[in-house]
Amino acid sequence: MIGPADDFLVHQTHEPVRFVATSDRRFYDRYFFTGHHCAEDLFFMIGIGAYPNLGVIDAFGSVALGTSQATTRGSRELGLDRMNTSAIGPFHVEVIEGLKRLRVRCDEGAGHAVHFDLEWNAAVPAFEEPPILQRVMGRVMEQATRLIQTGTWQGYISSDGQRIDLDPATSWGARDRSWGVRSIGLEREPKGIHQAKGAGKSRTSLWIWSPMQFADHTIHFSVGEYPDGRREIETVRRMQAFPADGSTPASEEMLGGAEHELRFDPVSRELLDGSSVSFLEPDGTRRHVRLTPLRRAYLRAGTGYGGPDPWRHGKYMGESWIDSVRYDLTDEALTAQIGPTHVLCRMEMDNGQVGYGTFETQVYGAYPRYGFHD
Repeated sequence: MIGPADDFLVHQTHEPVRFVATSDRRFYDRYFFTGHHCAEDLFFMIGIGAYPNLGVIDAFGSVALGTSQATTRGSRELGLDRMNTSAIGPFHVEVIEGLKRLRVRCDEGAGHAVHFDLEWNAAVPAFEEPPILQRVMGRVMEQATRLIQTGTWQGYISSDGQRIDLDPATSWGARDRSWGVRSIGLEREPKGIHQAKGAGKSRTSLWIWSPMQFADHTIHFSVGEYPDGRREIETVRRMQAFPADGSTPASEEMLGGAEHELRFDPVSRELLDGSSVSFLEPDGTRRHVRLTPLRRAYLRAGTGYGGPDPWRHGKYMGESWIDSVRYDLTDEALTAQIGPTHVLCRMEMDNGQVGYGTFETQVYGAYPRYGFHD
């Protein structure tokens, strides 16, 4: 199955590019973007993923605006050409300059809730997260590489007829780019030893993942913590913005001392105002960042990550498929089913700097420190 990608000097195995190095059906290769206006009016998510061992490529665009969140999604057969990222239903993605500029589009069409034409421009060099490897009862559950980057948007995005033009000065966002083996989104596998033994119950209870974007730098803050305070993940690092003169940016700066003082709604477990995180500067100064939630975008609002909607990433929907769904965000019974959320926050540092970004936090099961006992 030789394809056009085989003409590039990118091979990692003796096989054609169309064949990945593992036969695991969960292998994926995905983009995930968020965007906003540095204000409470708009928050959107865009995802594009290929699943070579399932023969599928799919995409979604989801926009939280006003009292609703609308999502358009599309899927098609992957085919032979791994580099063909066009016509995924109405979606297209183009890498203009690797790790710096990308164009993402969703064509307007009858019945499409969402359409857009956007260009992403990186604000800082990409962070590479530590390699992801998780084994449960001897089985590899996750094995992947992920990079994180903040940037700006220009173009437009439209949701149910309301068009919003995006200017790089006020339209910020973040993306992650990951590939490897992961189960999230795919159709559930038949029951095996992992499910039968309830091995997933040993997961961390508190999860924080946040690219905090400021005008001249970005802080990546990430914590995975068990109920007793032990941590599986603790990462704090800073990347300076690309210099305006085109010179080489400063190297990534590793920080430490991650701490959190969070407030949650006792029922929905949603992040509340008055929350903060802190970390240590290289000179030992503890830097505090106050978090003010501005807007929520629900991760399972028809985006393929689970919830009440039957579509999942990698699910075969035929040769080509397009669909749209809408959610009333004033319906608390509904939002309880489509959480968790990506929370857009205003991030005020104690040195006066103000930034914005996604603060993704989830509390699973018991976490007594914040009042959750089961």
